[in-house]
Amino acid sequence: MAQEYDDKVLDKLKKVELEILKDFIAICKKHNLTYFATGGTAIGALRHQGFIPWDDDIDVCMLRKDYETFLEVAPKEMGDKYLFMTTETEKKYPLMFGKMVKKGTVFVEDAYQQAGYPLGIYIDIFPYDQTPEDEKLRKKWQKKTWHIARLHVLTLLKNPKLPDGMTGLKKKIAEMGCRVMHVLFKIIRLTPEKTSKWYLKWAKSCPEEESDLYIDYSYITGENLMIRTRDAFPTIEVPFEDTTVALVKNYDAFLRPEYGDYMQLPPEDQRHNHYASYIDFGEE
Repeated sequence: MAQEYDDKVLDKLKKVELEILKDFIAICKKHNLTYFATGGTAIGALRHQGFIPWDDDIDVCMLRKDYETFLEVAPKEMGDKYLFMTTETEKKYPLMFGKMVKKGTVFVEDAYQQAGYPLGIYIDIFPYDQTPEDEKLRKKWQKKTWHIARLHVLTLLKNPKLPDGMTGLKKKIAEMGCRVMHVLFKIIRLTPEKTSKWYLKWAKSCPEEESDLYIDYSYITGENLMIRTRDAFPTIEVPFEDTTVALVKNYDAFLRPEYGDYMQLPPEDQRHNHYASYIDFGEE
């Protein structure tokens, strides 16, 4: 079972995240940008018509071209209310996808706080990049981008979060290796700016120009959540709390490879969230 929030705190957190989502959707509609929900947000919409009861985040995706347009228009549209945080806007940011962050709030996730970047309550926005139809070539691209993303994290964090299943001596060796690599990167001046540019160079350079397949390279099992534009678009609207959220047209083919029978509640010990050690709702 996920570490539990106080019910009032979780409800308040969801209220702020829903506010961010609505503002995100408004910007997308104004600029004719297409997005779609993924992960627990998509499953929550289908199974609960809103948030999964124990969940504490919102995840949406955009094709790279729409993502980059959003990055261009967001500063003006968000005004003083939000920050669109990426490796381009915050040099200490360790992730290869964006967050729409509400200014004046604080959301402390211990796994990433050591990087020292200012994170508030947010929604995640994942860019989808064109990827090869050829499986062997696709795996090469996915392996390369994944490794670069890990290098990027290690330029910023000496104690990154390791997989939950890693324990004992194996975990201790991995922890030591991460600390050594972190110091080594500082010595050889491998900076976050360099790894971010390296990642984007690979992620945005699909060798098959006619491929209709798109992937989130930042996700370790990205192949399980690939889309084809002809199967995904136009998106459909599904109820989510007191509004609606967009899903890819063939949402079952999208979700099932990663989540299996997603309409069934998982066992309690598999109900995870991003439990924050400290939350400040600001003026809320």
